[in-house]
Amino acid sequence: MSQVRLRVSALCIRDAQVLLVEHKSFAPEDPALPVSYWILPGGVVERGETLDEAVKREMMEETGLKCSVGPLLFVKELLYPFPGVIEQGSIHHSVSLGFCCSVTGGEMINGKDPEYPDDQQVILRVSWIPLAELDAHDLYPPFLADYILAQPAEGLPDAVPEFFSALQ
Repeated sequence: MSQVRLRVSALCIRDAQVLLVEHKSFAPEDPALPVSYWILPGGVVERGETLDEAVKREMMEETGLKCSVGPLLFVKELLYPFPGVIEQGSIHHSVSLGFCCSVTGGEMINGKDPEYPDDQQVILRVSWIPLAELDAHDLYPPFLADYILAQPAEGLPDAVPEFFSALQ
């Protein structure tokens, strides 16, 4: 891949639970990675689409839920293979913007990624995971569980945006 992709994600916390999507591994041939991992709903921003529109579209595609989009919470650079590996980032390089979001409607479903045919879907399930159980799940990116647990749920809209490099 020769381009850096811009991605968005939605951090929704309610009733001491966070909305997460379980995905198949993006690199199943890498034994260092889990078979699946939990991520925030989100994806690539399409050309001509605002960040707000992209978050709402990705939420609907992946979870069936509507949301309101609040302030920016974090910026995360993602590289695979990771820095220090020969040809770093040759497979994947993106910058992800995480936004504070609130679910406003819809019905939760296991959505689909329109980039993949039905027989190659990567979304395994969508769930509200209790904050107290985050340690029992493989979250990606690696900083995510600590970041979520460090934020008071009622204080998320007032959080100061943070940057997480590819080394974190």
